[in-house]
Amino acid sequence: MNPSDTFSVAITTEDPLTADRLVDALQENGIDAFARASGAASADGLQATGPSSWALLVPTSTIEKAVGLVKSELAAIESEAAQNAQAAEEEALSGETQIP
Repeated sequence: MNPSDTFSVAITTEDPLTADRLVDALQENGIDAFARASGAASADGLQATGPSSWALLVPTSTIEKAVGLVKSELAAIESEAAQNAQAAEEEALSGETQIP
């Protein structure tokens, strides 16, 4: 990374776990990346606020490569979610899980 590089937002996500996974995927591919919490939200206005989104920042010089990798990783996350949902449904139908 060039010390004079600026950072740009590659994607914004509402899920901190997804943001962490995307940062890991980018770093594994040699792209400096970090997630920064932004905004604030409260469920009822009485509770403490927490971050409402996470911006994934990468060096501007790598933005195109980063966006491509992010899209691939998001597709993998979606695929895993569908597989996990199907496995959970199959488990529920098999009677393996006892509901008290």
